[in-house]
Amino acid sequence: MVFCLIAILFPFISAIAILEGVKVQSRVSVNEGADIYVTMDMYGRNGVIPLEMAEGIKKIDGVIKAVPRVISRIYIGSRLAVLLGIPIDEPPSSLSFIKGSIPQRGEIVIGKRMAEDLNMDIGNNLSIGVRVIAIIDHRPYIIKKLYRISGIFDSESSIWTSGLVMMNIDDAISTFEMDGFVTDIAVYVRPGYEVSVSENLQKMNSFFRIQTKDLVKTYVERGFNTKGGIFVALYTVAFALAIPAILVSSGFGLSDRRKEIGILKATGWQTHEVLEMVFFESIILALISAPAAFILSFVWIKLFNGLFIAQIFIAEIGSMPPFPVPSRFMPLPFILSFFFALILTMVGSIYSTWRAAIIPPAEAMR
Repeated sequence: MVFCLIAILFPFISAIAILEGVKVQSRVSVNEGADIYVTMDMYGRNGVIPLEMAEGIKKIDGVIKAVPRVISRIYIGSRLAVLLGIPIDEPPSSLSFIKGSIPQRGEIVIGKRMAEDLNMDIGNNLSIGVRVIAIIDHRPYIIKKLYRISGIFDSESSIWTSGLVMMNIDDAISTFEMDGFVTDIAVYVRPGYEVSVSENLQKMNSFFRIQTKDLVKTYVERGFNTKGGIFVALYTVAFALAIPAILVSSGFGLSDRRKEIGILKATGWQTHEVLEMVFFESIILALISAPAAFILSFVWIKLFNGLFIAQIFIAEIGSMPPFPVPSRFMPLPFILSFFFALILTMVGSIYSTWRAAIIPPAEAMR
């Protein structure tokens, strides 16, 4: 029974720990990012914005800098990655170069893990697929372009850099054939100027789609909380219904327990005393299984990098994550696991115990 409970609680604790770890990294990423992101509104969603708009935005009072960016998915072989095109004088502060330098025209920089997987180094040429033009026999045919690797950065700091490829913004614009346009403009403002800058941006162009840092934080928190809540609800309902049904219908251990209860009743035990015994047994099982599952989950994530479990909350990473999976073990999941185990054992045993305790002892001992 203990092993059964551990098997149930282990993925629950692991998934919640990974969810909290990814959420923390998301908050850090948002906090280190720009104060305002500006795109053009295209039928209620983000659309490309003219590159020339960046110069006008820089002149707004309170703006420190406005960085035009090109962000898109690309293919490296059959592997999806994220391309970031920015001005060469505005490299992200979170990137730590191991060797090489920022990319010039015709060059790119990639993460350490990607370089190892592709067996690439500085000076090598890398073919990047920028657009799928057809699907034939379930295989994508992709337009590819060749770039020289000028640098390799540390991709171990966060999950967002594990599949990142960075290039000069002019190359990115040319690559996607969007001359004169970028995907967004990251605007950094002085403290206290967020509202006035947002208002001036709206006056500058009514078709601007403006997303502040607080709004991005709200989206991130809401997304992770919704995903975690749905997972917990489905997990709880599935096992709360399935496990007791299996225990009751299969009669697991019922014959021996009936005999034990018959002996206890024959020696003078009352029905409520038998039920109390089962209740305390359930508490002991929960006290053993919850810490054991917590420890196993910790070891699995830290030593085996969340194998097979991380993909639940981190999309498109496969069963073996190519980067250190972030995790955060909180007291609340442990407490929930204890009560979860307690409820499962009680629901699965109290009813069958009560049925065995109300019949004559001689019949129960057969």
